[in-house]
Amino acid sequence: MQEDKAYKVSTFRKDFLWYFIGSLVPMLIGFVKTPIFTRHFDKASYGELGLVSITFAFLGMILFSWISSCLWRYFSRYKESEELHILYTNLFVLFGGSLFVLAIISLGWHQSVHDEMIKELILFSFLQLVFNQLFLGYMVVIRLTGRSGFYTIFHGLKSILGLGLALLLVFYYDQGIIALVSSLAIIDIISVAILAVSNPAKFELDLHKINRPVISQLLSYGSVGLILNLSLLSITYSDRYIIALYHDLEEVGIYDQVAKISQLSIMALSTVYFNTINPTLLRRLESDFKGALVAMQRYMFPFVLLGIPVVFYLALFSKDLASILLGEAFRGGYVMMPYIFLATFIHGFSNFFELRLKFSDQLKKLGMIAVSTALLNISLNFILVNRFGYQWAAYTTLISYMFMLTLLYINDKPLLSISKEKRQVFYKIVALLSCQFLVYFAIANQTKFQLGFRLSLGLVFLLTYFLIFRKSILNINLASN
Repeated sequence: MQEDKAYKVSTFRKDFLWYFIGSLVPMLIGFVKTPIFTRHFDKASYGELGLVSITFAFLGMILFSWISSCLWRYFSRYKESEELHILYTNLFVLFGGSLFVLAIISLGWHQSVHDEMIKELILFSFLQLVFNQLFLGYMVVIRLTGRSGFYTIFHGLKSILGLGLALLLVFYYDQGIIALVSSLAIIDIISVAILAVSNPAKFELDLHKINRPVISQLLSYGSVGLILNLSLLSITYSDRYIIALYHDLEEVGIYDQVAKISQLSIMALSTVYFNTINPTLLRRLESDFKGALVAMQRYMFPFVLLGIPVVFYLALFSKDLASILLGEAFRGGYVMMPYIFLATFIHGFSNFFELRLKFSDQLKKLGMIAVSTALLNISLNFILVNRFGYQWAAYTTLISYMFMLTLLYINDKPLLSISKEKRQVFYKIVALLSCQFLVYFAIANQTKFQLGFRLSLGLVFLLTYFLIFRKSILNINLASN
């Protein structure tokens, strides 16, 4: 029994390390890519790119994302009954239908515009969306089968090659901002071709297994997932449209890049965490929903223990980060970064509540919470962005996610029941970070210290946090019993 438990702990640590490396590479590439290209392209170009990209993000959410959510939900069930080929076949049929709809919409949009740059952006965005969704769907299967090493290496190489191709197209072939999309599309096409030929996940289709009841089940689950994902996406991206409505493309470009670079770091860490725990957690929720409550509470504590200091330190040094990671024309948006960091963290934390609702078949309730949050966000943006400026889009995003988390907590209070010992750790975290906040503003912010000193101070803060909470951090054990 002890050997089995030790094996599970070792497996968890191995998977966490692989996923951490796998998410670290794209994150670092994003940190390299943003300062290079925001110094090369102007704000208006980023505004146009942002609007086209966001439109395709919405189309991808509507037409494809729910298909991957069905994979996460039903993989364990079909695997146990040795009928994965049935699941794959019927999901692929649904993918084909979505692809047909996307092609019609994209063709109509392409024919209706006259700007050649927009036309090219639409074309390459269409290709990138289709092949990226195929790639991501395949990677879900890879992750569910526990092949964290393969996922990390393939994903990391794909990100590096994407950056290299973008740099080549922009600085050698002198292409415009379209290269940022075309490079991604080309790499996604090559990646899907490699996976189709090698098929490491043993993905099988059997067109004789197309089953109407299965498709109906998938559509029923996916429709609620669609409402949830579309609502969350509207909170994240609809503000760009509202900024464009009341302001100009330059402000859309500033907000879009500041938001992306702010979300990237927190979202990457959140993704690492859930990639690691999901295979085990989803099996527990499927087989023993009530018993999974204790396990989920055990998963939540490290998310807070590790996540809160990351959000705090990134927010504290947001002005310095902006000066490093963004072109000069975009740096004024640093004032929005702390709010986006915190909003992204709350979004990640809410996943625990969302999973509980999904596996307790309370999908309608989850959908209503998501729709209410999206409507609040859009309403606040129409009022506040118009009246006070585009920066308010960041503030309304934070308000909206806090509202959503409150509703989720009211619906599932037992999930946040924590021990006295863990509450004391949380109080110590708040006390330490409050003291560090005062020290920062007493020393670094009130004097003219250089960037290097402020970053060194941040490193001291981080090491102090680790030393004080070293025992709690090293005692993290998320391996299932």
